[in-house]
Amino acid sequence: MVVTTATEASPPWQGRLRPLEPVRDLHDVSRLISEAFASDMDERGRAALRELRWMARLSPLVWWLSQADPEFRDAFRGFVWEVSGAGGRARVVGNANVNRAPGNRQWYIICNVVVAPDYRNQGIGRQLTAAAADEAAGLGAQGVLLQVHRDNRPAMHLYLEQGFREVGGETDLWAEELRPVAVVDSVDYKVRPPHADEGYKLYELARQAVPLEQQWIRPLQRQDYWPDAISRLMVRMGATLSSRKAYRLVAVAAGSQGQLPVGLASVTVSFGRRAHRLALLVHPEHAGRVEMPLLSRALHLLAAAPERPVRATLHTTDPTAVKVLGSYGFRERRTLLTMRRDFR
Repeated sequence: MVVTTATEASPPWQGRLRPLEPVRDLHDVSRLISEAFASDMDERGRAALRELRWMARLSPLVWWLSQADPEFRDAFRGFVWEVSGAGGRARVVGNANVNRAPGNRQWYIICNVVVAPDYRNQGIGRQLTAAAADEAAGLGAQGVLLQVHRDNRPAMHLYLEQGFREVGGETDLWAEELRPVAVVDSVDYKVRPPHADEGYKLYELARQAVPLEQQWIRPLQRQDYWPDAISRLMVRMGATLSSRKAYRLVAVAAGSQGQLPVGLASVTVSFGRRAHRLALLVHPEHAGRVEMPLLSRALHLLAAAPERPVRATLHTTDPTAVKVLGSYGFRERRTLLTMRRDFR
């Protein structure tokens, strides 16, 4: 969970900032995160929250790990804001974590920046974010990353003031239903299923298409594009058990032989209650030209599937794809932006 929800502007008037202590704070922190982010979490976020709640119940184990395991301490590095509660008992009302980016160990991620509703607009989020950034700088980081919803204007303003800049993001779009879609062919590109030996090429396309900072936050998994026999078997078993079927379509430049695909549409057809899924990757050098032929063919496939809503995920660096899907009735549901701040 790397989303932030700070909305503060003015100096704090009560409470204090201190380092997060896992044994003491995990219960309050998990509550804060649940209240702030539960409605927006994806499957990974919900799994992380369940793990956090589980850890909060195991105080002796948490204490031992916090003393003995450097990786555990790094995973729970952060700061909280506490105030005096009823009977003088301290209560945590704000949190920010700072963790090493899994895809680039020279960068850190500021995440789970959250302040209880009654304590917002007091500058607490600002101090938590600044403390997390200072902690990363003190650890020798080249910079920090964070993610924030685009419609959270106060948080966006706060992070811009602190030196962050937008570098990418993901947009989720939603269509309640699909009308029949005609395939739009292109003289410049050929759309087809990927060949069995093109896994390496698809992986290379993903490395080019996904913004670098997002790869630092969530590293690409080679087996997602270039699976071995065991990975393929596990994918098929998982799809069968969850009543889904996955398809892929690639776009290649017309007349090219042996070159990398320049676009990839991943389609997941649901035969259960869940929505169909659609994701798109486009090589930056071909953005603006390959989206229509690739997406029209993917939507043509989905229009023939059982009637379900369709959820599409696109990178904000490809506005043409958003425009194309909008012409087919998709509407933006949310956009999660990635921001970075360089220290050197």
